[in-house]
Amino acid sequence: MLVAAGTAVVDAVILVSTIVAVGGMIWFAWWFLRAGKRYDERGRAAGRRPPG
Repeated sequence: MLVAAGTAVVDAVILVSTIVAVGGMIWFAWWFLRAGKRYDERGRAAGRRPPG
C-alpha cells in the first residue's frame, strides 16, 4: 500500500505525524506547568508554602 501511495503521500503523513506529536508534547508541557503553578498558588493561599 505504501508503495502504491507514492513517496509524496508518505512524506506528508510522516510530516503531519511529527507536527502532531511535537505539538502534543508542547501542549502537555504547558498544561503540566500551569497545573503546577495552580497547585503552588493554592498551597500559598492556604499557608502551606512560604511566599516567593
